[in-house]
Amino acid sequence: MYNILNDKIPYFLVFLLLGVNSLFAQIEYSGSANIQALYSNKKDLPFWLYSNQRGRISPETNITGWITGKMNYDFSYESSLEIGGGLLYENSFSDKIIIDELYANLKYSWLQVIAGRKQKEELYNGLSATNENFAWSLNHRPLPGIQIKSSRPIYFNQNENLGFEFSWNEYFMGNNRFVKGTRLHFKSLYLVYEPQENFELSAGITHFAQWGGDSPETGPQPEAFSDYLRVVAGREGGEKAVSGDQANVAGSHLGTYEIYATRKFRDFSLSFIYNHFFEDGTGSRYANFPDGRYGFYFNKEDDKSLIKSVIYEFYYTRNQSINSSAPHKNDAYFNNFLTYRSGWTYQERIIGVPFFDFDPDVGYIIGNKFLAHHIGVAGSFNNYFNSYPFKFIATYVRKDGAYTKRYIPNRDECYITYEQSLLQKPFDLKLRLGAEISNVAKPIYAAGLSLKKNF
Repeated sequence: MYNILNDKIPYFLVFLLLGVNSLFAQIEYSGSANIQALYSNKKDLPFWLYSNQRGRISPETNITGWITGKMNYDFSYESSLEIGGGLLYENSFSDKIIIDELYANLKYSWLQVIAGRKQKEELYNGLSATNENFAWSLNHRPLPGIQIKSSRPIYFNQNENLGFEFSWNEYFMGNNRFVKGTRLHFKSLYLVYEPQENFELSAGITHFAQWGGDSPETGPQPEAFSDYLRVVAGREGGEKAVSGDQANVAGSHLGTYEIYATRKFRDFSLSFIYNHFFEDGTGSRYANFPDGRYGFYFNKEDDKSLIKSVIYEFYYTRNQSINSSAPHKNDAYFNNFLTYRSGWTYQERIIGVPFFDFDPDVGYIIGNKFLAHHIGVAGSFNNYFNSYPFKFIATYVRKDGAYTKRYIPNRDECYITYEQSLLQKPFDLKLRLGAEISNVAKPIYAAGLSLKKNF
């Protein structure tokens, strides 16, 4: 029986993208074809030309292309079904065409269920260094699994000014890792408060946990339903768990506390972003403060403004509970040396904010202690007939390595990228430029063209 979660081309993809049209009389469809060509003066591309690119571009990419399509059927005003898929070719990753996404998305009133592999929504006009939160970025391919979530706030009162949003997710992390077949449990809960029409405050928590799978050292990890409940609750492992999980918690856990505040004005909005990151009890008790993400976001309603969006973000991971009373004295973010040694990665790509350094030769994250200043600006150059959108991103990162092994010398790195639309009809043509400057390596410069056609 064919497994829809593997990365081969399924024959039924044609049915999903074309044949379903015969089942519904009034179905809407759309899609796009994309191709990018990139050239660098070094073997690798500059940082922002491959980071946060949804897993479609690798450091050594020269040519990449993908095609996506989706069909949407509205059952009623409040319910709909969307089926979508896409194929990806990227010359440095594999000689084969692989699945970029393949999913079904069902919405009913406030409830949404997504099954399969679906690309995540882009936030902050694509300017953020991570996108959704500190631990969940656009730096990797979408994981296959199922997501159950609220599509809008669920309010407690008739005034609709106090409510909540939630998500419950179960994913498969594949076999390209130390523990093959690792599973990922992810849930989130946010309280939403809207005291007035032009102000919204959201505060919540996310929880991620790797569990199950087959370790080459300790064998199959517990995967019974009782073990799953321990993972969900963050409890100690059962009798079949490795000794460390029995003493601490089942699986490898991390999470975030988050606050978002948005004030809307007549033609623009201002937002405040705060993510506190934690991996254990010391972090969840704020013993690792001020580690996390801090940011401000400005956004105008007019898409043709010279300056439409501006974001500033500050990332800090240099505490890691080093002054706490915990026995290990540092949290070694995004690593788990006990069982899940591939750490917080998927197919050797960082899942969270991409400033962490993963070494594929040793199979774990070697750099997790840093601070970063990040700024992004998006807007449009306009004349009487046309508009030409642009996007500029610049980041300074001070990398210290890790508490267990520091970088000598410390790395001061600057990542810059600029994207300029050259043509929007009959297709979208963009120029992409990038640079990476470091105190320990020669500069990297690159340029490329991006071509997109919507249909």
